[in-house]
Amino acid sequence: MTTPTSQGTPDPGPAPRLKKIVPPTATPGAVWITSLFAIALIALGGVAIRDICVDQKWITGSGWIAAASRWFGDLSWQGWFWAVAIALIVVGLFLVWTAIRPRSKTHIALDGAGTVDGYSPSTWTRKVDVARRASAVARQSAGVTRADSTVKRRKVVTRITTTDEAPASADEVRASIAASIATVLPKHTVKVKTITIKTPKSQTPPPAAGRPSLPEPIVESSADDETAPATTTAGATVSTSKEVHS
Repeated sequence: MTTPTSQGTPDPGPAPRLKKIVPPTATPGAVWITSLFAIALIALGGVAIRDICVDQKWITGSGWIAAASRWFGDLSWQGWFWAVAIALIVVGLFLVWTAIRPRSKTHIALDGAGTVDGYSPSTWTRKVDVARRASAVARQSAGVTRADSTVKRRKVVTRITTTDEAPASADEVRASIAASIATVLPKHTVKVKTITIKTPKSQTPPPAAGRPSLPEPIVESSADDETAPATTTAGATVSTSKEVHS
């Protein structure tokens, strides 16, 4: 049987003999406990093989399982047995709860992602991916230099870093994040925490001190010099040679 949709196109409905799509869930807690029990049974089997080898005189020693059985058989009631009994009851209740506890959901359904054979939704995402999306949207806002987000049970917390020279608007960041996650977590509230970093003021260095000018060279003239006095060209002093008459 088909049902008409809003556009007038008949909806074929779920396919026959197709299991309903369920969201991904975590591994059952009983898996880890049963794994420990399996390891313990393997160890007990190793002890049993060792006792068989002792019984067949293949190795020397005494049987461990038989000795433990005799020790338990010779025990009499003592006061500390109450503590052991209560502890065993608690452990048993914990094991029962672990076996019947529903598995926790690890993904979030995306609304409007389309249907698969009449079943909706068909696409899921993780909370860590939603947090990454919120951080990416926050970093695109003006004035935000860094953003980190955490998705909790009922809210999304985003920590942004900005500067005092160009501070970011927390309200604008909150509105942007809320719009980006509205289809995934519509009931979650968005909280933005702002960390403002002070920008150091720029300091103009003083002008470099000029190099002091060197004094003009002093040239001493002699009466018996028959050459021309020293001439200076382009800051350099050139002296002519002297002729000494005897």
